[in-house]
Amino acid sequence: MFLYYIIVKKVGHMKKRIIGIIGILITFITATFIVSTIILNSDKILNSFSIINVDNKGYVFSLNFEKVKAASYYEVVIYNENNQQVFVNEYEDTNINLDLNMLQYDSEYRIVIYAYDKENNSKSVNNPYTFTYTEPTFSLESDLILNDEEDYELIIDGDLSSKDYKILILDNDYVIFEDELKDNTYTIDKKYYQNMMQKLDIEIRDENISISKISLFNKMSPVSDIKITNPENGSILDYNDVILTYEGGDNATSYMVEIYEGKRLIKSTSVRKNRAVVSSSFFEKSKKYKIVVKALYNDYEEYTKTSQVEFEMNEKDTLKPAYINRHWKNVKKGTTITLNNPNDIGNIYYTIDGSDPTVEGKKYIDPIVINKNTLIKAVVMEPNMNNSFVTEYNVSIGEKDLYKVYLSPSNQIKNIGVASTGYTNERVEMNDLTNYIEKRLQGHNIKLYRNSPYSGLNQWVADSRYLGVDLHLAIHSNASINHNVFGIETWIDEESSPSYSLANLFQNALLDIYYTEEEGSNRGVKYAFGAFGEVNQLYVPFGVLLEIAHHDHEKDAAWIMQNKELIANTIADTILKYFGLI
Repeated sequence: MFLYYIIVKKVGHMKKRIIGIIGILITFITATFIVSTIILNSDKILNSFSIINVDNKGYVFSLNFEKVKAASYYEVVIYNENNQQVFVNEYEDTNINLDLNMLQYDSEYRIVIYAYDKENNSKSVNNPYTFTYTEPTFSLESDLILNDEEDYELIIDGDLSSKDYKILILDNDYVIFEDELKDNTYTIDKKYYQNMMQKLDIEIRDENISISKISLFNKMSPVSDIKITNPENGSILDYNDVILTYEGGDNATSYMVEIYEGKRLIKSTSVRKNRAVVSSSFFEKSKKYKIVVKALYNDYEEYTKTSQVEFEMNEKDTLKPAYINRHWKNVKKGTTITLNNPNDIGNIYYTIDGSDPTVEGKKYIDPIVINKNTLIKAVVMEPNMNNSFVTEYNVSIGEKDLYKVYLSPSNQIKNIGVASTGYTNERVEMNDLTNYIEKRLQGHNIKLYRNSPYSGLNQWVADSRYLGVDLHLAIHSNASINHNVFGIETWIDEESSPSYSLANLFQNALLDIYYTEEEGSNRGVKYAFGAFGEVNQLYVPFGVLLEIAHHDHEKDAAWIMQNKELIANTIADTILKYFGLI
């Protein structure tokens, strides 16, 4: 019996040892697999990276930062102290030189680098570089136009006593005059430009290093030539808003667009540089139009540069594009993708092999089951209508550990609601509603960020972009001039914005809980075309702005106040469903 006990005990110890060894082996194999997977996919993952070194000689900055294996390119963005972008450019190298002649004396700047992969995912640099430019610079108040009859007085900002600064006048890089710079005003004798069509470059130098530069013009325009790049001259356009792009116009202080039908001026309006969207409401089908873009410098009409394009509007209406039920990235195998038609008419045709759905498309009937990376192309078609543009969704299999959402409720304290409903002002009520959104989203794989109601738009969009959020959601209530408009609307930048699908899902979900189906309640998904910073793709890659009913309309205001938690939960659940979290 004793011998039996000894044998059993030894066998028990051996079993424990074997189990322990097996456990260690399993742990080792699992760890090895995970490490191998990370190594094998390291060229597909945007890893953290840092700025190594920044140096400058005057306004030319040398920037060196770590390479990210998965990065296809890098974007360098420079913000001023008001969080406005003053410089944006793309690079493929990690050792670059930046010509920053726009820097102003005693102003603070921040250099941020974003690494982008092939799917346009981004990662921000760990250590943005902040600096103050301490060299003297030419004042922003300087007029670029010289006057034949007068000497020109330059204004210089900054301390000129700390170094032996020089001022140079150059003509095509040839120095025609050099002098010591001791005062913050400097007079250029008219003899250097009188009776000549002349461009003069003026530089401030510290020894041989240029620290500020300005170009002045006599009898010639300071504005560079401007050229419309879209639409093409003589084209026939689908009846829709016209996206107008143009290049050039450097040094212009403003831009104007004029719309003509024949010789009749329909509309003249100011626009931003490089891009404008002209509403289809200015056009009629089957008619010819001309658009003129003007780049102006202050009040000098004679120095305006122009470009024009002529086109004809198609006779048919254009259908809105299809949208999908969830985000196209990090989809689990077996997920079903639903295509949705936002139009009252038409059918969706789609392909999953990369071919053109307008030619090879299969009529959409059932949801698409995703078991591998799939490129879905979809178009809405209907006889006697212009096809929608083709939407593309590059659906990829994968999992995401954490989604980032930036909640940005309104800070507009002066937007007063209908007092009898209990609605105080937009800032208070939208922040309160956002508290419920935040509560609903907690406990899911979401990292939440939120704006401060005491800061401003530039700060919000700069923070949101740096954080690399998956969604920037602005939460507002609406108002009208005569206080008689009601309903819900959702804003994105344009019809081709990546947030187009989610905007439609928000709009539909909120309408499902809205108190009436009366005509006018569905104000639709609308496009800001660069006018709203929180959905502008230049600043926010994936943004949506909600206008949750009208706080100056009694029934709308009452609906908000009586249903805040329901509205918030509807918004939150739409986010969770879109990212596949519920």
